[in-house]
Amino acid sequence: MTIDLGRILWWHAGLVGAAGILSYATHLGEPVSLFLGGVVMGANFALIRIMVTMLLAPGEKPRRKVWALSAFIGKTALFLALIIGIFLRLPIEGMSFAFGASALIAAILIETARSQLVLKGVG
Repeated sequence: MTIDLGRILWWHAGLVGAAGILSYATHLGEPVSLFLGGVVMGANFALIRIMVTMLLAPGEKPRRKVWALSAFIGKTALFLALIIGIFLRLPIEGMSFAFGASALIAAILIETARSQLVLKGVG
């Protein structure tokens, strides 16, 4: 069993959603910054997934490379806009943003552990 990148995105969305709700309910951190960090990392991961899928797909189709290049340009533009927005325009709370962004690492670890358990016949 291989690690499912789509499932990682679902884990990530669930973790960010749960953390955002907890942040809102407990008034710890800034929920909007947390969601923004999660959305940015989720979008980055999704675009990287598209790029890798397009580049590693069998066959020589120039259209795939155009899509991969478009995804790379989109990803780069997203991060440039985000950096400009964070430092110049938006009132982002840094620790909450970082917590939302790091939820992707937790999602990767959860999916890796799940896939290993399934591989061993435990889950």
